[in-house]
Order: sequence, then structure tokens, then C-alpha cells
Amino acid sequence: MNAVNTLFVISTIMVPLLLLSLNYESISDFYNYSVPLNKAKIIPNFPLTPNEFQDVHDEKDSTCYTTSMNHYCYERPKIHDNQDRDHLTSFITGNNGINGELHFDRVGLEGGIFTIKNMNLVDENTALFTFADKDYRVGNKDRTDYEITDKFEFHSIIEKYDTFIAKCNNYDGTSVTIVQYLGVDTIDGIDYFLTWHTLANFEQGVTCDYPQIIQHSLGHNFGI
Repeated sequence: MNAVNTLFVISTIMVPLLLLSLNYESISDFYNYSVPLNKAKIIPNFPLTPNEFQDVHDEKDSTCYTTSMNHYCYERPKIHDNQDRDHLTSFITGNNGINGELHFDRVGLEGGIFTIKNMNLVDENTALFTFADKDYRVGNKDRTDYEITDKFEFHSIIEKYDTFIAKCNNYDGTSVTIVQYLGVDTIDGIDYFLTWHTLANFEQGVTCDYPQIIQHSLGHNFGI
């Protein structure tokens, strides 16, 4: 075999191997994250009650909005202490049978739910989110039910109505918490970032590595 033929044979073997190695990470990510995300089953965060959506819709101080897929209404947050209004909560429910807890975090102050470390306003519909592990742990002094042990911090531009997985709820990845950003609302002259969360289940489980699970879920359409 002459030198030209030898080089040709080597190239036909090495080039595909090189391409495969370069694409291995993206292929692996596709099967570890993208495929399972398409099988997420969104479930209500709280037990549903009869006429729940209509009841909230009809409340005097409720606020309603429509996404590309659903209609939601949320209650005005209850303010128990006028001196402590930086972080408020409320109840949100949709005409699709999904409900959750809505969080109001004062614009200009650091803080956010779960793995959201901070939010900075870019414009009316856009914010720069900082995600971090925040030593997140669920349990008590004697028992740990779930803990994020990966250390991370990263930034991402989030648009109004964007959804993402903020965290897993167990180690096998069969339950996760989905968060949606609702932009900014003003209550009694104070601007708040609005984020709400509900639950999603996976039959097979999703890989709960951080920050990959958050990053790969950004921009995914969970149907809420």
C-alpha cells in the first residue's frame, strides 16, 4: 500500500472518530436532557378545589393574564407587615388545572426562589438572572431529604413567560420544580419581580446535574 492510500485509509477512520468525539457532549446532552424534558408531565402544586380558577378570576383584586397557551389569574398578595414588604407570596391558578405559588421579590434587592440568587431588570419584559447553588438543602438537623451538592453560579437573560427547571425534588429526577418568570408588577408604588412555581413529574427521571439541568431547560416549552 503506497503512502497516499495509507493516508486515505487513516483519514477515513480518524475523521469520523474525531467528529464523533467533538459531538459526543451534544449527543449525550440530547439524550440526558432534551429527550426527558419532552416527557415532563406538569401537575398542580396544590390540591385542586372546585371552581378554583373561576373563584380567583372573580376576586376583586385578582390579576389575570394570557400566555400563548393558557389563561392564569393570581390573588393580590396579603401584606401582614407594612415594614416587611420586600418578599411577598400569593396563589396562582390556570384554566388548565395547574396552580402554584407566586413570589413577589422587590426590584433592586438581592434574592429569589430556589436556585435564583438574584434578578436585575433589563427592560419591561427582560431580566438578567443569576443562578447559584445557594447551599440548597431540604430537611432538618437530623435528616436531609434533598440537597444540591454541586457548586455553581451563572447568568442568563430571561424573558417574560420563560420557563425552566429551578431544581430537582429528589435524587432520581422523577420530580422537579418548574419556574416561570412573569415580569414586573407594581403594588402600592413598589416594583416586584414575579416568579411562580409548580411541579413536573418524569416517569424515567431526568439527570439532576447542576447547573446543566437548569441550563438545558431554559427556553424549553413546558406547556404552561
